[in-house]
Amino acid sequence: MVDKYTLTYQGRAKFRRMETRIHSDESAMSEDYDILHYLYERGAASVEELEEYTGLSWNEVTNKLSTLMYHDYIEELAE
Repeated sequence: MVDKYTLTYQGRAKFRRMETRIHSDESAMSEDYDILHYLYERGAASVEELEEYTGLSWNEVTNKLSTLMYHDYIEELAE
């Protein structure tokens, strides 16, 4: 069983606001943005898919996911 993560309703709204700011300041791009963008476009993804997309290690991705969950951007989907 592979855990998957997706944006929360609030996370989608926060991401859209973030995306507006990012487009006005390209230097503000971050790994968090990359993960959120992938989830926004794809709906849900596993740690492995996010590793491949971002080029981050498993530990880096899981740390980012934990932080994003804490701030209510994403949630873990129950399988």
